[in-house]
Amino acid sequence: MGEFDGRVALVTGGSTGIGAAVAQALATRGAHVVIAARRPEAAEATLERLAAVGYPGRFIATDVTSGEQVDALISETLTVTGRLDIAVNSAGVFDRHRPFHDYTDQEWDQMIATNLTGVFRCMRAEAAVMHPSGGSIVNIASTVAHRGSHRASPGYVAAKHAVLGLTRQAAVEYASTALRINAVSPGPTLTEMAAPLVAAGPDAVRTALADLNPRATFIGPDEVAAAVVYLCSDAAISVNGIDLVLDGGQLASM
Repeated sequence: MGEFDGRVALVTGGSTGIGAAVAQALATRGAHVVIAARRPEAAEATLERLAAVGYPGRFIATDVTSGEQVDALISETLTVTGRLDIAVNSAGVFDRHRPFHDYTDQEWDQMIATNLTGVFRCMRAEAAVMHPSGGSIVNIASTVAHRGSHRASPGYVAAKHAVLGLTRQAAVEYASTALRINAVSPGPTLTEMAAPLVAAGPDAVRTALADLNPRATFIGPDEVAAAVVYLCSDAAISVNGIDLVLDGGQLASM
């Protein structure tokens, strides 16, 4: 018996990277997982890996920048599974640092539309169906939600700061119910975006990450997934409105 047996978990951005690791961690603990993403090929590949070891799930194509698609995602999830107990908002995009004076309206709008407004729309739709009976919502933020960055863009940093604001606001609003809302903020994580740096070798990785993680290593997607699993579990029943930072102690040393 898994700790999430009988529960339904929705993971946005669940086709690759952190989202895929979260989907697998929840599925292997008994949850029926629904993956929402824009890329069907990647999502289906993730579901095939889960099905091969006995954990079938479902994919629903969704662009979180569309309010209509987000609402349809929740509606279809309820139609197919009958409930929603866990929601992990992992869908997001990243862009590299550009100076404020060169950062365009288009770049700003793209970051905010996906990384902030998309999270808000998902939380709104999720909370609407979860708060009467309870459950857990976890937002994937970032260590740049707590500081500035020489690596990420103004839009990305601003959006991640705001995700923590949404997390805390929703946690306050639903504190008297059985719905809990938390966040996880990983430092640089070993996903597909890290491939060029990894290819440069371990010395390049240590040099690049020395100021971002005292261990000078990437955070593993499985580490992020483990944090999400904890926040969604009954062991965290009194944990609400927090941001669980995974950075090897970087923020503590600032």
